[in-house]
Amino acid sequence: MNTSVVRGGAPGEAEPPAVPVELVDLTPSTQDLAARRRAEGRAAPFAVLAAQQSAARGRLGRRFSSPAGRALALTVVHESALAPGDRSWFPLALGVAALDALRALPGAAAGLEAAGLGLKWPNDLHTAAGGKLGGILVEGRGAGIVLLGIGLNLRGPIRGEDGSEVPGAVWLHGPGGLLDDGDGEGLTAAEVPALRDALAAGIASRVARELEALEASGGDASATGLDERFAMTCVTLGRDVRVEPLGHDGPRGSAPLTGRALGIDDRGRLLVDPGPEQGGVVAVDVGDVRHLRAVRGSGGTMAGPVRNGHDGEEAGTR
Repeated sequence: MNTSVVRGGAPGEAEPPAVPVELVDLTPSTQDLAARRRAEGRAAPFAVLAAQQSAARGRLGRRFSSPAGRALALTVVHESALAPGDRSWFPLALGVAALDALRALPGAAAGLEAAGLGLKWPNDLHTAAGGKLGGILVEGRGAGIVLLGIGLNLRGPIRGEDGSEVPGAVWLHGPGGLLDDGDGEGLTAAEVPALRDALAAGIASRVARELEALEASGGDASATGLDERFAMTCVTLGRDVRVEPLGHDGPRGSAPLTGRALGIDDRGRLLVDPGPEQGGVVAVDVGDVRHLRAVRGSGGTMAGPVRNGHDGEEAGTR
């Protein structure tokens, strides 16, 4: 297996100190490879980037693949002195870091702004229309090791194992891409690896800086300003949502929760108001969140979820 080291950050802006990024041609999962590198004695922070993943996983154990030349698959390894309960902002910090790195790419800011790219609580990068560009998976290993994984669709169309396009997936380059320059292509397939490497370095350095600040503040996102920056880019806030029963605080047990997403609390939980007859605002810490849409002509009555790829993992995303 060929490997190389990518250093530095996304071009176009001053970067925080670089985090070493190991590039491998193929691995089943960057999460598992990163954990193995740490067990072998590599000092954190560092990151592992794969040109291709064959058996990656997302939240709740969902399986997917990252085809060569089309995706970013990155895991950043962080060693935390915080108790697990004080690390609740870590996944949100990675989302903010990824969005910042994407916006710092030369010529990318306008296209991403036009698409309304933002963060869907708690772990996805979505457009305003509900298309999924990428996802995040954060896992703890041992006493203080945290694996922060992210996958991004770099060049599309994104296709499943049967060759059909994945519904709801969006991508940066290629026909219909968010950064399509008007000729239907954007970057060619041969140019994607350079983009991938630059993004990986930019994300790794930014999330390391975010986590260092959280460590110094005892996990207090208000003290670092992370809470405001996440809220400013969160496409979930102000939306009617449905939280699937994967676990949430409150007296409703395993029943789905539907209501208006009002904000994020100091632990990074989504605050959902199901209405006064349902007992007040609920702080959601775990769950699959679907954005709901209004039925046309219904006066704003909520209907089914916008189908945005949330039910299935896209190739190339976590």
